[in-house]
Amino acid sequence: MPIYEPVVILKPEMVQIAESARLDSFVKVEGGLGVTIGDCTHVASFCHINGGGGKVTIGRHVGLSSGAKVLGGRAEIMGLSTSAASPPEMQIVTRTHTRIGDYCLIGTNAVVMPGVVMGEGAALGAGGVATKDIPAWEIYAGVPARKIGMRVLSDAMPQPVDALDIREATDGVGW
Repeated sequence: MPIYEPVVILKPEMVQIAESARLDSFVKVEGGLGVTIGDCTHVASFCHINGGGGKVTIGRHVGLSSGAKVLGGRAEIMGLSTSAASPPEMQIVTRTHTRIGDYCLIGTNAVVMPGVVMGEGAALGAGGVATKDIPAWEIYAGVPARKIGMRVLSDAMPQPVDALDIREATDGVGW
């Protein structure tokens, strides 16, 4: 698996990266409750995966453009402190399971908020902020992201086959 240094992986025992995946320089992956990055997925420079320390599952053939963020949790504002450097008793942290399906695209500097599910082939445009689930093969953009179109594959392209078994990859939680 090509990993181009420097890459920061926190809690590496909680991170599974497919042999055919590619991580470019200056990527940060936080293991948290678990991170899985699927076959032939490309994580471009300056991406941050699993900020907030929850769980993130990224499928196969996914493209994360430069600066994309996929969050797995967040510090809640009703805690005394939202600083990760503060003692745990001063914080209220919500950890979720964020899921990115096979064939998805996350554009430059886009953010997928904690707990969001991107269905197979979904796309989030550059700078977009996904605050809710994005259905399969739909294109979302903006802040907050909203539907702007559908992905339509060219007849010349191979069609998706053998989609990731979501029940297995998400401990029984469906998309």
